[in-house]
Amino acid sequence: MSRVLSGAPRRKKQRARQSEFSLRDRLARPSTLVVVGLTVVVLACVGRAALTFDLVAVRASITTANSPLLLCALVASVATYPLRGARWRRLLTTTNLSISLRAAIEILTLSFWVNIVLPAKVGDLYRAWLLRKNGAPNASSAVGTIVAERLIDLATVGLLGAGAALVAFGGRLPGPAVALVAAAAAVAVVAIGLLSAARFATKFVQLLPLPVRVLDPLLGALSALRAGSGARILVVIAPYTLAIWLAEALRFGAVAAALGLFTVVPSAGAIGISATIFTVLVAALLTAIPLTPAGIGLVEAGSVGVLVGLFGMRAEDAIALALLDRVINIGILLFGGGLLFARSPYRRGAGVLR
Repeated sequence: MSRVLSGAPRRKKQRARQSEFSLRDRLARPSTLVVVGLTVVVLACVGRAALTFDLVAVRASITTANSPLLLCALVASVATYPLRGARWRRLLTTTNLSISLRAAIEILTLSFWVNIVLPAKVGDLYRAWLLRKNGAPNASSAVGTIVAERLIDLATVGLLGAGAALVAFGGRLPGPAVALVAAAAAVAVVAIGLLSAARFATKFVQLLPLPVRVLDPLLGALSALRAGSGARILVVIAPYTLAIWLAEALRFGAVAAALGLFTVVPSAGAIGISATIFTVLVAALLTAIPLTPAGIGLVEAGSVGVLVGLFGMRAEDAIALALLDRVINIGILLFGGGLLFARSPYRRGAGVLR
């Protein structure tokens, strides 16, 4: 009898430990180590390719960049987090979960920080875990708001990217641009379809001859999506979404201007408004590919490829622009998010949601 009683606390401790979200445990997982290895390989390949260019010129461009314009880029980058937090807060109302703006911004920022230190968008799971850890009664259904948020971004990126490409090239798209626009449009169609017809998608998926280990998580995600989105709320949050992506484009445009590579009237070797938006959205699509944390290596290579191959920018200028933009965008999150992670009461389950 005493053995049974002594075993109960042990099982409770084991369940509590399993319910904890440990970065150390996540980093030690074989799947994470594989992704870390893949990231090293990608960075090595990108670095080797970069050695074929004039890196002294790249360094000179970066060190002579206009500081006030870089500060504008930094402010634009930081501004996306309050906007994203406010949007997510509105999405949470579809699950009858009301949290303060501070809680939404802080939890979302923590999840974005985790996404750049761990692969496979683990930060999205961490966001839902933080809600539950801090006492949200229906945190499981709130997962659907995170899925909906990602789909909304993909739909927006696809539609804006296709439109920006048409404007940038005057309707005469070169071959590579046609492929990118087709991919962006396809992503937008799929995302909009899932958002507007999650119930139909659930019935369709149930008819597919999928194994249980694939079918159950997929149905669970669709069920969460139905609980965390709705046609009306998608219209309500449209201004937030547009503001977020305009801020992203403003950041990239400010960095380009700081390097002398932006002009309102497009010219050879520089980019204009539509080209700026298009490049930012291509980078966003590459970030969505969960091969490396925050798309490290892939985003930089893709951005340089677009700037050089489609807009005729000199390779050294494109490398300087892509690197400096990523340092500002990822660097501020890595540093600021790290400080927030160390001090935030939400990570310890001591935060106030309202």
